Amino acid sequence: MRSTVWRLSLAVCLSVILASPSVALSGGSPARASDRLARATVFITSLTPSGRNRAQVGNCTGVLIDRDLVLTAGHCLSDLGGPSLVVAQFFDRSNRVVGAVQVAAGALHPDYAGRASADDPKPELLGADLAILKLAQPAPADRQPIAIATRPMEAAKARSVLMGAGLHIPADDNSAGELRVARVNAEVVTGGPTAVALGVAGGAICRGDSGGPVVSSGGLWGVVIAIVRKKSLCNSTVFMAVLDPTSRGFRTMVARARRG
Repeated sequence: MRSTVWRLSLAVCLSVILASPSVALSGGSPARASDRLARATVFITSLTPSGRNRAQVGNCTGVLIDRDLVLTAGHCLSDLGGPSLVVAQFFDRSNRVVGAVQVAAGALHPDYAGRASADDPKPELLGADLAILKLAQPAPADRQPIAIATRPMEAAKARSVLMGAGLHIPADDNSAGELRVARVNAEVVTGGPTAVALGVAGGAICRGDSGGPVVSSGGLWGVVIAIVRKKSLCNSTVFMAVLDPTSRGFRTMVARARRG
């Protein structure tokens, strides 16, 4: 791996948004193993040394957009390179994680700002909270990538679902790693190549679901990046980055990940 440091942060410091290394779906329904999106969704686990004989473990969700490329949220990983280990796991017919493919390299969206200043959050760039992971080997043959919507803004207006593999029982760390799906009603609230949509999901978003794919009949149009925080760490109101695969930033991110 290259010694590329990814700071654990989210380009959102507004008081209503939870900046977390991972956000997850509590509620919803178990995903169907035969579902195409389920076969493309992965569980991302990172191990980063944080001191003597200690390490930080993080989990997120991601989605295959090519045989060896996984799209996720940019804030998910604190470090890629050096002694850190990042792996992508797939799901069996019971929607439990099985097997692992090591991540060889990754790239952040070039407009991702990391931990933004509270005085200058740059809302027009919040949708740049994206990253591409390059797998050390192609995904198993029974896993099929999902195509990104050619008209993502229009796709976001249609009835959508999101998938995630984080905690499905709040505060129970042993409940992560089961793939679940929930409906989400979304509305695009900012424009441009790094647009953001705000939606309400049919389940609470908690810990482990950042990077989860959002799809409609128009295709894969978004990625979970943050939740609206009220009294608890879980909520059904969620922010999603709207994908623009034709933009300079997105194409640069993919090219950098491919180069490793």
